[in-house]
Amino acid sequence: MITVKNYLSHFDAAGFVDLCQKDLISAMSNNSKKGIVFGASGGIDSLATAALCIKAARKGTTWPVMGLQMIDSRVRGESYHPEVYRKLGVELIKIDITKEAIEREKHLHMPPRWLTVFLMKLVLRRLPVRSRRWLILQLKSGKAPQWGLSHLNLLTLLHRLRIARLREFATTRELMVVICANRTEASLGYFVEQGVDDTRMGDWAPISGLYKTQVKMVARYLRLPDEIIRQRPSPGFGGVYDEEILGPYELVDPILIGFNLGYTDERLGRWVASRKEGPGAKESYRYVQFLRELSQIGAQKGI
Repeated sequence: MITVKNYLSHFDAAGFVDLCQKDLISAMSNNSKKGIVFGASGGIDSLATAALCIKAARKGTTWPVMGLQMIDSRVRGESYHPEVYRKLGVELIKIDITKEAIEREKHLHMPPRWLTVFLMKLVLRRLPVRSRRWLILQLKSGKAPQWGLSHLNLLTLLHRLRIARLREFATTRELMVVICANRTEASLGYFVEQGVDDTRMGDWAPISGLYKTQVKMVARYLRLPDEIIRQRPSPGFGGVYDEEILGPYELVDPILIGFNLGYTDERLGRWVASRKEGPGAKESYRYVQFLRELSQIGAQKGI
């Protein structure tokens, strides 16, 4: 796995930031947009994207960088860090989408949100690992029972409501829509199709070519607060974390790079098993297989 380690350790965060500035300045000068808007969650992806946009705006002809924080008040366990956005220089706008979400859920006869979140936490924290991964693959492929898919649709509804609000806001104000999605999510289809993290729904996605590990490197270079970099990534479902679904990014990203380099599941499994925090050989191989299947079901295609 030496090649994989080199791929990550040799990443030039400074060069990437400089290239992003040039790309955004060029994009803004070649169109009639009057500024930038993005969906402002409290995660490292959106905060790193915000910092990149602000840095480019200050270097080029200054334009406003606006962040829409579209919050459902029923969602608990999420950190939105409004003070960090404002310190960066983002014009933060909060929009309460709770009423709209409730009305849509009723119209579509969806299950109660509290029940969906309870069941998801139960699956991720109580179900045996093999059963949990099987269920995740079934949901991702659309082969799960209808009751399971109805719960998944409820969880992903907010992401689709948010992109609709974001695009509407951008249209009325002639703004460029920036998507805050990374390469790890795209490689595994770990995003909501036609949602706020779908790169096809915006005009620019600066970190879409970076693995999550590299996004953290960029965040450190941009001197984002350590609490943001250390924060457990979340899909925004409320008290549920990415790594409960995918596993630790310290393993996920090298494995995805290994797939791209043509490494076999056996070779990658041995590498996972060799790590101090890694599981045993048999479970390591199964974990690699899980990520392989997840990426094959719908790379570049969300749920």
